[in-house]
Amino acid sequence: MRGVSAALVALSSAALSAPPTAEANLRLGENANGREILVDPTTMKNLPPVRGARTFAVTQIYVVMQGPSAKDSTERVRYNFNCAARTAATITYYRTLKGQRTHDWRGADIKMKYYPVERGGLVELALGYACSGGKMPLPDKRTAPSRSEEGSRDADGG
Repeated sequence: MRGVSAALVALSSAALSAPPTAEANLRLGENANGREILVDPTTMKNLPPVRGARTFAVTQIYVVMQGPSAKDSTERVRYNFNCAARTAATITYYRTLKGQRTHDWRGADIKMKYYPVERGGLVELALGYACSGGKMPLPDKRTAPSRSEEGSRDADGG
């Protein structure tokens, strides 16, 4: 009987353990505005094609995006990446602001939801990490252009 109660205590304490902390996330880089992207390597998995929905295998991973412009705001996104085509689909998205969930969205994992990943953007860093199997060397600081910089370059011809 003692073995059963000890097993129940172990199971209940494991169930009540805290979720992974931000320290478990790996920092991939940031853009010029200081917005950074982190990945949770424990969530990375390869998924087979889904009959009737998509004809290709994908790599799925959770990422966290946060930045100084919205100090108390954090976005957590689950992406599916089609590595061969360099496309992504946003499967889940939620945003917290000052500890309160402000956005909560779920998308379908179907072929028409996949879009090309923007070159030089933060999502491209996550695509590179996921599609390399998480073995990509992670430099201390990688900078991707911010959207506002890209827009100003187009506007002034530079």
